[in-house]
Amino acid sequence: MSAGERRKPGPARAVSTPMARAIRIAACTALLAGTPARSETPEPGCDLPGEVVQWIADYCLLALQTDDEIAAADCIGEHLARRFPSACAAKAHYKRAMCGQLAAGGAPGESIEDCVADPAFMGRAVRGGGLGG
Repeated sequence: MSAGERRKPGPARAVSTPMARAIRIAACTALLAGTPARSETPEPGCDLPGEVVQWIADYCLLALQTDDEIAAADCIGEHLARRFPSACAAKAHYKRAMCGQLAAGGAPGESIEDCVADPAFMGRAVRGGGLGG
């Protein structure tokens, strides 16, 4: 870049200092313990249970192949910053992504579409209303 050129602003990135990471971990832990920062009102016509943060947590735990929510805190924080038209759209996105991960990992049986259509398919955060406790 020459001296006269200005740098184009890029997308905002999460600050990655130890303090910022500790704050993200504390926030994720509180959210996953079943104490949501905001209450999501059920959307008419949306049959996906739980809160978006719970679907994100389940997605990140599956993607990282861990059951440690602290280890998944950075992933959860990154995905919490994503925007969707509605909470239902976000939950549907993460359910489909989880089904895709299972199919890509060679899980036998259902197709991605069958998995998405299965009302019983959800992770433990959604099923249990959080991860804590």
